[in-house]
Amino acid sequence: MRSVEALVSLGDRYLGKAPVFEVDIPWWNEIESVTTPLEALLGTPVVVLRLVHADEHEIGRGGRVVYHVQAAGEPRPGVLDPTPSPDWSAVIKPHPLRATWAEVDGPQRLIDWATSHLGPLTPTQVKTWNLSCLIRFPGAWAKATCRFCTVDGAVIRRVHQYDAALAPTVLAVDHERGWSLLAHAPGIDCWQPDRATVEDVVTRWVAVQAGLAGEELEDVPRMLPRDLPAELDGLLAGEAGRKLSATELTQARMLMDELPEVIAELESAGLPNTLVHGDFHPGNWRSDGTNRLIVDWADSYLGHPATDIERLRGWLPVEKQDHAVSIWLDAWRSCLPDSRPERALRPITVIARLLGALTYQRFLDNIEPDERVYHEDDPASEIRAAIAAQS
Repeated sequence: MRSVEALVSLGDRYLGKAPVFEVDIPWWNEIESVTTPLEALLGTPVVVLRLVHADEHEIGRGGRVVYHVQAAGEPRPGVLDPTPSPDWSAVIKPHPLRATWAEVDGPQRLIDWATSHLGPLTPTQVKTWNLSCLIRFPGAWAKATCRFCTVDGAVIRRVHQYDAALAPTVLAVDHERGWSLLAHAPGIDCWQPDRATVEDVVTRWVAVQAGLAGEELEDVPRMLPRDLPAELDGLLAGEAGRKLSATELTQARMLMDELPEVIAELESAGLPNTLVHGDFHPGNWRSDGTNRLIVDWADSYLGHPATDIERLRGWLPVEKQDHAVSIWLDAWRSCLPDSRPERALRPITVIARLLGALTYQRFLDNIEPDERVYHEDDPASEIRAAIAAQS
């Protein structure tokens, strides 16, 4: 459950606070359950611009959450508490790290762009947070991603070179603004994938990765294992290191000394650096029972492909993990007969956690203070997990 407080404005003019209400979906960035009751109350369409405050009861979900909500028109009389908010000037004060969709009129700019391609369809805002804004239309989705993530549509076009059915159809892309317009992927999210789904998605994705190996991929970030020692040194000297205990910091320094050996073990598998999905869990797969594809490409980067099987293994129930790993190994052996992908499985348990720490720190370095609550402790947590994996 979330207890929602909405600070409502028309443009940047404060209109008042809506009565507090509860929503069943706990996740802070899932906001369709927020806009629906607000629109019924106010009698006008609304969008959520950003998170202003969240109680840290459980990071990312539950507790009391305060949003800045922009109304499309004047609300019904008497439904808002018009008492001036003493913090309003701080709420609307520009911040250099604010996402473009969190600015006044930001979601509407994304909607206008999408409808210029789709026609006058009714939008529904589904998600917003520091990483993305997601708008649903009948038959399509518009997505904005932050400056430090990849642009879904641009990455998908890479994937389509080798498997045109493994990712949604791209309807339009604005690479400069980080906007993608994608056709709806029919079916359901595959949170509980059956064996056939795992075999299909993993095998096809490995084939795409093998095909993309050696391409420049200049339009995605680089997160190469060989760069980890220097990157980890920077993490330990900064914010993440300060969140570790003295003992943990010593252990992390020891891990840094051991990293060249861990990386050498990973590279002995003979797998190429290539496009990594970055969040390869079954909730990002869609299936209608016949066709299966992968969605949410914003975390993609150039890196080691074993990172994806490690991510998948961590999401699957124990009884399904060995099957997924076996499919992955067979797929790489088929694509690269001289490779030894099994050699990547142990070192990637360490490497993937360190890459996670770098990713989360990148988030923190590029998001405004109010939304750091989503990720504040994640880099240190990932470093601790890497230490445990190496022990």
